[in-house]
Amino acid sequence: GAHVADHMFCLVRTSTEGKPQDGISFVLIDSMKTPGLSVAPILTLAGDHEVNQVFFDNVRTPVANRIGPENAGWTVAKYLLEFERGGEGYTPNLYARIEDVKRIAREEAADGSGRLMADRGFAQRLAETEMEIQALAMIEMQVLSDLSKGRNPGAISSAMKIRGSETLQKLDHLGVEALAWYAAPFEPEARMLGHNEPTVTPEWGITAMPLYLNNRASTIYAGSNEIQRNIIAKAVLGL
Repeated sequence: GAHVADHMFCLVRTSTEGKPQDGISFVLIDSMKTPGLSVAPILTLAGDHEVNQVFFDNVRTPVANRIGPENAGWTVAKYLLEFERGGEGYTPNLYARIEDVKRIAREEAADGSGRLMADRGFAQRLAETEMEIQALAMIEMQVLSDLSKGRNPGAISSAMKIRGSETLQKLDHLGVEALAWYAAPFEPEARMLGHNEPTVTPEWGITAMPLYLNNRASTIYAGSNEIQRNIIAKAVLGL
């Protein structure tokens, strides 16, 4: 979102001594119009513009904009990531999305092959995914309870990120499968505010394939799920 941001923070290398993570500082950039700072778009596979390249050409910012001690930026970043992973609620979106999939799966197929919901394999995978959403909701309620009592989410935020992102990908796959070829048309203009022309695919299907493609990254961003499992192993199991 650098193309719409007013400010940004950076993790910058301030020392080459000791462990690599020990030589990083956390610095704020007051304005995206700071001299030497430039932004170039990166379009995703889904055709969305939400990520960018940010270039720094002799950019300067006051030392007063450093958060925390020098070379302690990784500690600050880990603290923020804990709340980023533990502060996001996946389940409201997942509950809405699975209802869309159910609605499509209950409709008669255009080729006369019947309802997809009658396929026991698909129905079982859909039911399993819904149970995973319900289990994730319990994790999220636990995190909200901890936050309301002034506690940090801790390692449970990593579990929440793992379950949330992987369940999201499963649901994306089910949605594309339910729509079949209706998920294939590329209609980016149909996702624009104010668009009211007929579309090839059903209304919900307009975003099915873009979400499927975009959310491939959900198990990578905010710390890959492999790293999250390592965090849990270290914090909970002492490995």
